[in-house]
Amino acid sequence: MQINNQSLKVLIVDDSERDASQIINELEKNGYHPVYQRVDNSFTMKKAVREKQWAIVLCDYDMPEFNAFSAIAVLKEENIDIPVIILSETIGEDVAADCMRTGAKDFIMKNNFSRLCPAIARELKNEEIKRKQKQAESQREAVLEELHQIIIERNREETKFKQTIESLRKAIDASMQVVVSVVETREPFTQGHQLRATNLAYAIANDMGLDQVQKDGIRMAGAVYDIGKLSVPAEILSKSSKLTNIEISLIKEHSRSGYEMLKNVESSWPLAEIVYQHHERMNGSGYPRNLKGDEILMESRVLAVSDVVESMVSRRSYRPALDFDVALEEIEKNKGILYDSAVVNSCVKIFRDGMRM
Repeated sequence: MQINNQSLKVLIVDDSERDASQIINELEKNGYHPVYQRVDNSFTMKKAVREKQWAIVLCDYDMPEFNAFSAIAVLKEENIDIPVIILSETIGEDVAADCMRTGAKDFIMKNNFSRLCPAIARELKNEEIKRKQKQAESQREAVLEELHQIIIERNREETKFKQTIESLRKAIDASMQVVVSVVETREPFTQGHQLRATNLAYAIANDMGLDQVQKDGIRMAGAVYDIGKLSVPAEILSKSSKLTNIEISLIKEHSRSGYEMLKNVESSWPLAEIVYQHHERMNGSGYPRNLKGDEILMESRVLAVSDVVESMVSRRSYRPALDFDVALEEIEKNKGILYDSAVVNSCVKIFRDGMRM
C-alpha cells in the first residue's frame, strides 16, 4: 500500500454514484485524503472547474451523453490544464489511443484499479515538475526583465554621461580658443597657426593609428602649446628684423612657461608635459631640456612636426610663406635626426594624398 498522506482534490466525471464511491475507496486505501466532486454533464463540469482548482480529473468513458472527449473539450474551452485519466469497463485500445491523442494522460480499466493510484501519483509528479518549470521560467523572465531595465538605465546614464562629456569638451574648446585668441593678438602673423598645426597633428596621429586618448591629448595640447608666449614681450614676437641672442633665448623660454602655466591643471592627458616637450628633437638638440628619442612623448613628436611644417608654409613678420615642397623636404631631410621617422612618413603621406592647410 502506498502511504501518501496528502489531500487530493479530484473531480470525478461519472454518471454512477457507485463507481464514484469505488474510486474514492481506492484512493483512501492508498493513503490519499480525497476532496472530490462528481459531475456528469457539461454544465456542472464547467461550474466545477470555474469554482475550484482540481489536481486531477477522473473521467468515465462509458457515459451515454457526456463522454471523455466532451470532458476534455470543456477543459480546453475553459483554458484549464488539468491531467485527465480515463476510466472504462469496455474501452478498446484504439479508443484509448484516440483519448490520449485528444489530451488524456492515461486510461484505466475499472476492473483493474491497481493501476489508478500509481497513474495519479505519476501525473501529480509531472504536474509538480511543470509547476516548478513554470516558476523557474517566471523567475528567469523576471531576472531578464530586471536585467533589461538595468541595461536601459545604464544606457540612459551612459547617454547622459556622454552628453556631459561633450558639454565639458565644448566648454574646454571654448576656453582654449579664448587662450589662443589672446596669444594670437600678441603675434598677429601667427593668427590661426595653432589651429592649423593642431589639425595637421590630429591628421598625422590618425594616419599613424594612435589611440583615441593620444589623439584627444594632441588636439587639446595643440590648442595651447604656444600659451607660454604670453610671457614673451609682444614687440619681440612681432619683430620683423633679425632677433638678438637674448631675444631668441626669451622666445625659447615659452615652452617652460607654458608648462608652468599648465602643470597644475587636472586633465586626462599630460597637457603640461606635451607643451613642455614640443620643441625637443630626436637627437637631443631641441629645447628646453635637450630630451631625445623615447624620452619625448609621442604627442610632442607629432606636434613638433606639425608645428614646423605649418610655420614654414605660413607668412611670418620676418619672411614670406614658403612652399609646401620646401617644408616637406625639411622634415624628410631630418627624418630620424630631428623628427620622429613615423611621424614624418605620415605627414608626407597625407600631404601627397591631397591634404592642404
